[in-house]
Amino acid sequence: MKNKEEQTAPKLRFKGYTDAWQQGKLGDLGSVAMNKRIFKHQTTPIGEIPFYKIGTFGKQADSYISHELFEEYKKNYPFPKKGDLLIAASGSIGKIVEYRGEKAYFQDS
Repeated sequence: MKNKEEQTAPKLRFKGYTDAWQQGKLGDLGSVAMNKRIFKHQTTPIGEIPFYKIGTFGKQADSYISHELFEEYKKNYPFPKKGDLLIAASGSIGKIVEYRGEKAYFQDS
């Protein structure tokens, strides 16, 4: 009979990873929060604060929001801290961007 580790160890492993397998919950590594949604009518093609949509996540922003809206949302809703990892929560899941503390807002991350 296999021991518990053998029963839960994945058959597919990352190349070069030989450490023991540990199962955990995402909440044990950090917290998950969603920023407040920005709607299209709140954006402009030029402006003060870059707004990254799913298609521009990790690239060059093509929309902007006002400084006032940015400050309101940053103060009243979840907002990343420098070093946090932002993960796209809709569209193409899997794109990850490190928040480096710049004045910017990210859709559905």
